[in-house]
Amino acid sequence: MRGLRLEAKNVLPQTSNLKRSAPQAKRSDRSFRRPEVCTPFRINTKAFILLGLILLLSLGCGRKAPPVSWDTIVPRRIVDLEAVSRADQLLLQWTAPKENTDRSALTDLASFTVLRSDGDLVGDECRGCGESPKVVYEMKMGGKEPVAGKKMSLLFEDLQARKVYVFTVVSINRSGYPSAPSNPVQVYWDYSPQKPSVVTADRGDKRVDLSWEPVVSATAYNIYRRLEGEMAPLHPVNRSPLTETRYTDLNVENEKKYVYTVRAVKRMVKTDVEGKDSQDVPVTPTDLIPPGAPSELVAVPLKKGMELNWRGSRDPDVLGYNVYRRKVGETDFKRLRTDPVPKETFLDTDVELGQEYEYSVTAVDRSPNRNESPFSEEVRVTYIQ
Repeated sequence: MRGLRLEAKNVLPQTSNLKRSAPQAKRSDRSFRRPEVCTPFRINTKAFILLGLILLLSLGCGRKAPPVSWDTIVPRRIVDLEAVSRADQLLLQWTAPKENTDRSALTDLASFTVLRSDGDLVGDECRGCGESPKVVYEMKMGGKEPVAGKKMSLLFEDLQARKVYVFTVVSINRSGYPSAPSNPVQVYWDYSPQKPSVVTADRGDKRVDLSWEPVVSATAYNIYRRLEGEMAPLHPVNRSPLTETRYTDLNVENEKKYVYTVRAVKRMVKTDVEGKDSQDVPVTPTDLIPPGAPSELVAVPLKKGMELNWRGSRDPDVLGYNVYRRKVGETDFKRLRTDPVPKETFLDTDVELGQEYEYSVTAVDRSPNRNESPFSEEVRVTYIQ
């Protein structure tokens, strides 16, 4: 037994990488704990991780450009900012950007900030323009509908005469990062002209003819049109300010009630300052022009009555024809039907044998006015069988 114990003592110290078992409570229990691997295994794990990092960094060295920081991706710059005078106010308009600076879709637009600086107008020049811009309005995008690519509008009423203003707009995303300032717009402001008076409107077939008295200090005029019950539009129907005191609107439909207003415009250096609306002028275009008269009327006596035939009017909106008859010696024609004849022929059965009649035909159009053409040439015929 002693020899066995001495042999165990000689073996255990030679295994330097193993841990001994914990002391046993009883000598009769010969079980022992499984040896644990220690230092050499831990060193190899660290070396493996270090090697992986070196390989990962070596793969990244092939990139030609450094990665873009997430906080530098901001909305693209607005480039179409414009300012126009509307009814003694200033209308600022721009298109909401669709993309970020990295050309990705802009989905986190939060607001627009409008900045403005002002200067004094000295002659035709501005003193102090562009200096110390200040935030004058913040437009928050709180709705659920996306505004990317849509036209944004803003009205200003606090402008002073003999001042020059410079506006810019900045887009801001939800992270609070702003875009570059938009293109600047410069506005020369002054007192607006008086509103026009004595505005008249003449209706026609798909047209309205307007005229008005000239306004002192006005250099041009703008025409605004809306359907009855609609809101006033932001833009005039004329593409550029009118230098004359009359205007013909051909972009209308018959039997629709339109409301027109006229505004005077005064040129201030590079800005057209627009005055307020004239009184509303309601007008309803309608077809007042009759069609051409029928021609080549012929009357033929038949057993059943007097048959009439004619060449119809060439106008495309002809509804039908009115047939007129009178006895020879009578002064006035009498229409034979209350409603127009749809074809270019008619049989008059209410005739007397041996009686001499005169006939004429007119064309009627489809307009609500039922415009009627002049009479055709008359034809005289005696009813005989």
